[in-house]
Amino acid sequence: MRNLIFTVLTFIGCYLFYLIFVLSRKNVFNKFKQGRELKYLKLKYNVNINDKNIKRIANSIFLANSFILAVSVYIVCLFDNIILVVLVGLITLIILILFIYHLIGIYYGKKSRR
Repeated sequence: MRNLIFTVLTFIGCYLFYLIFVLSRKNVFNKFKQGRELKYLKLKYNVNINDKNIKRIANSIFLANSFILAVSVYIVCLFDNIILVVLVGLITLIILILFIYHLIGIYYGKKSRR
C-alpha cells in the first residue's frame, strides 16, 4: 500500500513538474518542440506536428513520461538487492518507453492521416 501511494505521488509530481516548468514557459517549450520525443514520433510514425496539435501531443508525452517513471519506481520498490533494482529498473524503463511511445505514435499517426 505504501508503494502504491508513493507511485501515485510520483506520477502526480512528475506531471505537475512538466506542466509548470515545460508547458507554461515559452522558451522551454520551444526547446521541447525540437526534442527527441517529437523527432522520434515524426520520423518513425509520420506524426504531423504543427502549432495546432503540439500542445495535445506534448500533454500526451508528459502523461506518458510520468506514467513510465511512476511504474518504474513502483516496480523498483519491490526489490531490495541493488543490482537487481538496477537491472529490473533499466529493463522496465526500456520496455515501457518503447511500448507507450509506440501507442502514442500509432494514435497520432492515424490521426494525422485523416
